[in-house]
Amino acid sequence: MPEDILTVPQEADSYRTLFMHGNEYISFPDINPKDGAVNNATVLHMGSLGLLELAGGDDKPLLKPYFKLDGRDVSLKLAWSYRKHWLPSFTATVGSLTVRGSIFAPPGHSGAVFLLRVKNNHRRPVMTEAGFSVNFGRIIHHIFRARQITAGIRCEFDRWTNSFLLNVGDGLPLVSLALGLDLAEPWWSRPATGGACRADAGKAAKLMPGEELVVPLYIAVNIEGSGAGTTVVDLRRHGWQALLAQTEKWLAERNLPMKQLGSAANRNLFFNYFFALGRAIDTDDWVPVTSRSPRYYVSAAFWSRDTLLWSFPGLLLCEPEGAKQVLLACYRRHLERAGEHAHYINGVLLYPGFELDQLSSYVLALKLYLQETGDRSILEEECIRRGLTVVAAKLSGCRDETTGLYETFLDPSDDPVKYPYLVYDNALAQRALEFLGALQKQGWQFSYDMNEAAKLLREAIFRYGVVEGPYGPMFAWAVDGTGRFQLYDNPPGSLQLLPHYGFCEKEEPVWQNTVRWIHSSHNPYYREKGYITGAASRHAANPWPLAAANDLLGQNLDQGRFFKRAVMDSGFCCETVSPSSGRASTGHAFASSAGFIASALWHVFGQKAEKGQGGLDDD
Repeated sequence: MPEDILTVPQEADSYRTLFMHGNEYISFPDINPKDGAVNNATVLHMGSLGLLELAGGDDKPLLKPYFKLDGRDVSLKLAWSYRKHWLPSFTATVGSLTVRGSIFAPPGHSGAVFLLRVKNNHRRPVMTEAGFSVNFGRIIHHIFRARQITAGIRCEFDRWTNSFLLNVGDGLPLVSLALGLDLAEPWWSRPATGGACRADAGKAAKLMPGEELVVPLYIAVNIEGSGAGTTVVDLRRHGWQALLAQTEKWLAERNLPMKQLGSAANRNLFFNYFFALGRAIDTDDWVPVTSRSPRYYVSAAFWSRDTLLWSFPGLLLCEPEGAKQVLLACYRRHLERAGEHAHYINGVLLYPGFELDQLSSYVLALKLYLQETGDRSILEEECIRRGLTVVAAKLSGCRDETTGLYETFLDPSDDPVKYPYLVYDNALAQRALEFLGALQKQGWQFSYDMNEAAKLLREAIFRYGVVEGPYGPMFAWAVDGTGRFQLYDNPPGSLQLLPHYGFCEKEEPVWQNTVRWIHSSHNPYYREKGYITGAASRHAANPWPLAAANDLLGQNLDQGRFFKRAVMDSGFCCETVSPSSGRASTGHAFASSAGFIASALWHVFGQKAEKGQGGLDDD
């Protein structure tokens, strides 16, 4: 058996509220609610196999709005909300002025808009100014760890596009961010140290009573400055009003009407779509990842479990065509190392270690896609036809001839197993084999009888995987096939999900006894005390939001109380939460699992007949 060496997350020693936003091309993973500052922006970059973060210098934010009244700087107390569950927006008052701000990244555009609006509610004219300060000092590369790149940073005002360009690259370009107002005014550069670029731009006006000053900042990303600057021009041509209307329409069409927990479901639905998926800035390929936020401790990498078991159900709810493209990308790019622990975003092996549930995920995601869309044209794709043959062959290689069970090296939290045959993993493999058997009946060619393999595996699970527990016969977590077993459960791959995947019915007594054990004091990783209760694991010892989703899809013993109480990561999914506060303790900005959370909430609390209809509440 493997050595019991774990790579586990470090528990956070503090917590701060923040806002996040983005679209397919650009992410804003850290927006400060105190002053509206955008601390950084990130893009996926296939050439560097990870995430590129553009950040401020000298511990200052990348971009910050400013306001002046009668020529003097004013500080505002901002009241924030998410409009349409995804658009960070604030309001404030200073004297007779009402200030509003919002950030929105229209889907399909490689850019965003930061909109400021100042209205004079006084009876007399008021001199006011609103604008933005930029402080670009660092470019940071992320694949798990952060590493500052020494590539040259150059800033310039491009009069042709009337935009301020933040260029990165020595010789050949790497990435460029362009900023432009709706005026031809230049940005005024300020002295900076350490190679940082600092500049300001804004609009000043004498506002008459009832008048409003509107300052839209157009933000664009591209491979180099010419593309970024001309993208700003394109955004200006559309205008902020049309871009905002387009963004709100896109969100409205994908809104999940909920009986309860609508904010949690929709916020995580959009977080999953825009932070667990994106387009590479240098190739325009769809790239599924764990998270596009540097705050997640294994960001900018590919896990098939994360993408195909967790993120994928949320992608299907939000954008079926996008889900299809993700599925095709996984089969084209990640098939050769299917089942291995973690990949670089181009498919090359990053972190070795075979995991049976990850191998099965390729088949289960395809099965779910067909069930939810009815689009059988995907089966004609060459990568799918070849891929299913590859997965079937790899599954066969995992089978133990003596027991008929299938072996894994790591468990669903990527940790070494005590015994090689995990019941959860084998149940997923059984479901995959049965689906392949259905295709075989329709004429697909495989090297062995898939239906017979599925039948034999199901029998083997009940023969070797059912043991005597404190409440009667129950499923073991792991067995060795000779009588030794382990009682345990793991939120990233829980035995609570066996009926959800179709392995057994919820009325199955063995499963019911298993669930009772998971939620009892017999389970050393069940947290019964505290403001937040729920299942944990040896990988991370506080309650998991994934465990709460598993419960929703199982017996729903908690009735969604976890998501009513837990703040998580400013409302977004994280790996674990503190039982005393419900705030994120590990795995901040865990975007891929947000799709599973949204899907589970929709499954239990969604008003399914009304999807995409009705209003979108602000939250």
